[in-house]
Amino acid sequence: MSDNGIGTDNGIGTTAVIGTGNIGGTLGRAFARAGHAVVFGSRNPGASDAAGDTGAKVATVAEAVAAADTVVLAIPAGDVEAFLRTHAEALAGKLIVDAANRFPQPVLHSADLVRALAPEARYARAFNNQTWETYADPLWDGKPGNLFYTVFEQSDAPTVEALISAVGHVPTFVGLGRPDLLDAAIFLLLPSFGTLGRRTGIRIVHD
Repeated sequence: MSDNGIGTDNGIGTTAVIGTGNIGGTLGRAFARAGHAVVFGSRNPGASDAAGDTGAKVATVAEAVAAADTVVLAIPAGDVEAFLRTHAEALAGKLIVDAANRFPQPVLHSADLVRALAPEARYARAFNNQTWETYADPLWDGKPGNLFYTVFEQSDAPTVEALISAVGHVPTFVGLGRPDLLDAAIFLLLPSFGTLGRRTGIRIVHD
């Protein structure tokens, strides 16, 4: 785990959030408020207020990747390939959590791109099938919703679960190496965002 002076790490090291828009900003602030060490990667860090009052750092994308153990991709999907090509060497040994959706492509995840362009990185898929509004306000009638995720290495599951829990959702594992199921979840929910509102989520109930 990185030892870089960016707050505490809650056992999962430093998390870089690449992207400071609605998704990235909301996720990174939630991670930091939960006590995780967070650094935002921004094209213009001097002008970014993504960290707010959370104590998270804002740095260049290269600096954020270098500092991180886990890298959450919250950038437009069209930028993912260039990001991977530019930072492939620095991503070696790190966990990439893919939150981007490659609309209008039928395959929304970037698992194959990561495998091809940053083969020494590890891959997980999460945070792609909800809106930023549900990350900012994760409770319905006082109860959290479920957020699906997949990893390719079981040892990465605790890190992803810690980040999902930090946002206030219930981590829900769909199996090893199943980013296709995460794609299916967003396709399932998309019509409801228009008819029921953007704070539409999934809650699994059981005895």
